[in-house]
Amino acid sequence: MPSVFVFSSNKGGVGKTTSTINFGAALARAGKKVVLVDLDPQSNLTRGVGLENPERTLYGALLKEYPLKVYPTTQENLFVVAGSAALSSFEKVKGDELDREYLLKELLAPMVQRCDFVLLDCPPALGLLTINAYTCAHYLCVPTEAQLYAMEGLKKALDLVQRVQRRLNPSLQVAGILLTRYNRHKVLHREMAEVLRTGYPDLLLESVIRESISLGEAPHVGESIFVHQPQSAGAQDYQAMATEMLTRLSAA
Repeated sequence: MPSVFVFSSNKGGVGKTTSTINFGAALARAGKKVVLVDLDPQSNLTRGVGLENPERTLYGALLKEYPLKVYPTTQENLFVVAGSAALSSFEKVKGDELDREYLLKELLAPMVQRCDFVLLDCPPALGLLTINAYTCAHYLCVPTEAQLYAMEGLKKALDLVQRVQRRLNPSLQVAGILLTRYNRHKVLHREMAEVLRTGYPDLLLESVIRESISLGEAPHVGESIFVHQPQSAGAQDYQAMATEMLTRLSAA
């Protein structure tokens, strides 16, 4: 059965896009057919997999201007639905429409059935786009830095899960909290990691994503970490994260 993941946090800069791309790339390397969906008006995911100036984007498909377009990436088994700056108008254009929370789910449904995994990269805001993502997802992953403001973003994401479960998508589950940009030599990082382990013992992933120059470089050349620096710490960390996540899913 296909699995739809949403990567979300109300805090920007915590590694949502990096995690979406590289979790997807790790799954693709294992032979899974994976589609990344860029819901962020900044379109960092779209550029991060090497797609520039796509003619057909998620926004146009949501407005039924043309059919949904899935673009291949440079990595086998890994595909992308392109984002665009126009997504910033989605709430204004569709906010009064009946069943507006289900527009993304209806659009993606035929594609989801042809994939193993669909990964949704959300903007750092809990607006209509993010609610649409939560409504059509099976699992939520919350990338979180080991610092205070990122923890606040985590709490808001988990609060939204409860509201969506009650009203829109009772099957949504929190798959895990992923610590990103982690440096075990920093006291603050170790302390905040312990706070997370105490507060969310069943949700915090054992895998962490260490601070890595190569992870910052990879999007600038339009590649996943597995193509850009396959022997790097970043590649090792995202491979471990993917393995742990698949283990969790199989045990559920």
